[in-house]
Amino acid sequence: MHVKGMNDASFRKVYDKVLGKHYNKEALIVDTRFNGGGWLHEDLATFLNGKNYIKFRPRGQNLGSEPQFKWAKPSAVVMSESNYSDAHMFPVTYRAMGIGKLIGMPVPGTGTAVWWERLQNGTVFGIPMVGMIDNKGIYLENQQLEPDIKVTLDPELVIKGRDQQLETAVKALLPD
Repeated sequence: MHVKGMNDASFRKVYDKVLGKHYNKEALIVDTRFNGGGWLHEDLATFLNGKNYIKFRPRGQNLGSEPQFKWAKPSAVVMSESNYSDAHMFPVTYRAMGIGKLIGMPVPGTGTAVWWERLQNGTVFGIPMVGMIDNKGIYLENQQLEPDIKVTLDPELVIKGRDQQLETAVKALLPD
């Protein structure tokens, strides 16, 4: 699933596709590359952090399990140097929750909440207002996030339709 923005519309698309069309998949790749941010890190990480706690098996029939409204199978996040703001905070959250692997390229330290203001002439500008501090007590701003598996994109392969970061994510999720 590509998460285009860290916003409600993107979350609704992920929720719909993952629990709808793709509910029976064995694993999920969450692609956050080229994401300009928003405020979705906790909702998305919590959705991906589902842990099975009960199964429904009347008379040997498989009727599913709980949780029904979260992803409870393996996942991995593909990230890149183009992630910004909350698209930096999401992989930090994903890692802090111990959900799965981060794959791709380092994300610049841009995880700071910004208040957006509009002047009378229509000019819009952002004011960094809330610093985000990780569990080590370090501000995310200016703190580059390193992936668990670093993979660059080779432009020569990309123009031929190959994506080494997605290929690596698939390999990382395949059983040993």
